[in-house]
Amino acid sequence: MNKFGIALFLLFFFFLQTACIEGDGPEENEIPISEDSYPGLSVSPTGQLLLNGEPFYGIGVNYFNAFTRTLEQGKENDKSYEIGFAYLKERDIPFIRFSLNGYWPKNWDLYKNNPDRFYKNLDTFVKTAEEYGIGLIPSFFWHNPTIPDLVGESVNQWGNVNSKTHEFMRKFTQEIVVRYRDSQAIWGWELGNEFNLLVDLPGDDSNLPPVVPSLGTPTNRTKEDKLSTSDLQVMLKSFANEIRKYDHSRIIISGNAIPRPAAWHLRQSRQWTADTKDQFIQMLGVQNIDPVDNLSVHIYPSASDEAYFSDGKEDIDGIVKACMDASRQLKKPLFVGEWGAQEVLYGSETPNKFVEILSSIEKNQVPLSAMWVFDYPPHDTEEGINVSPDNGKREYMLQQIKEANIRIKTIAEK
Repeated sequence: MNKFGIALFLLFFFFLQTACIEGDGPEENEIPISEDSYPGLSVSPTGQLLLNGEPFYGIGVNYFNAFTRTLEQGKENDKSYEIGFAYLKERDIPFIRFSLNGYWPKNWDLYKNNPDRFYKNLDTFVKTAEEYGIGLIPSFFWHNPTIPDLVGESVNQWGNVNSKTHEFMRKFTQEIVVRYRDSQAIWGWELGNEFNLLVDLPGDDSNLPPVVPSLGTPTNRTKEDKLSTSDLQVMLKSFANEIRKYDHSRIIISGNAIPRPAAWHLRQSRQWTADTKDQFIQMLGVQNIDPVDNLSVHIYPSASDEAYFSDGKEDIDGIVKACMDASRQLKKPLFVGEWGAQEVLYGSETPNKFVEILSSIEKNQVPLSAMWVFDYPPHDTEEGINVSPDNGKREYMLQQIKEANIRIKTIAEK
């Protein structure tokens, strides 16, 4: 190198060193290096569910619209969830599962048009949960077609990592995780709600997503708006990989319901043939693929009427046990993300049905579960399943959960 080249090199090195000394920190778009682990739920190498590094068993509730009520026009200052947090805290309910954004494309308007206000509302929500000691499991994309609808793509673009759908997913996921990963309130991260019920359904012109143009959907659907198991696995892997860029430890949840009784056969041949118990267990793994590190199911008493399994029908306890068998085989803790009993279906037998599934969760030592639903008024009459501060007749449900949490706490302490 000649003298001129050496001089240029030294000058460049001087400016580079000066910039490093004088810089105020990371560039605007740079993501700080994440810690080895964060607060909340994680999974041990043996498949044990941990809370802040210690074994955990607990029952929470779904507080579906606790945050999304603040996204409605004119309700940006709604903090009614604080009443709910106080009510749950009094009953020792440890955590909630909730929707992180709107159900329909139209319900994402605040995030799209005024993101500062969106995050101001969410900051306050998370801080309030911290103050009350309520754990949070946010579900990012509750209604599967909504993100493709927002970006103008068919729903099957969830199966294309280079799509606008995935681009939007990655952007929103990064924003949320980096912003809240240091919060003690955040227990885990969930992709969405019951996406597995939408895969491998037969027919080109049937079993299509809903069309409600006034709420932001397209005016019609085609077979391109249907999903396969492969699409589901692509979206799960992509979401989980994005989470792991910024949070190395918290659980990543699919949000799936219990697999359909014919899930294995639908995947193979689009036939509604009932699966065996072994095929059911296999599909639990397929639908909660790595890096997703737990098994998500939603179980209601009606599941026992749906012919699980072809090699021997099981009652609700047998279905929960089969899920726990899969959990042990796959070394992934089970999350029963929804369970409950609807008065619309069971009338005066509702309390017995409620106890039946609660007892099964306790007896089978399910590590994590969440009752459906708390403080969601539409389900007062639609399902007869809502429990809220002004709905005293279902208060017994929370009291029984409180008592069950006291009993199962001893499991973690052994």
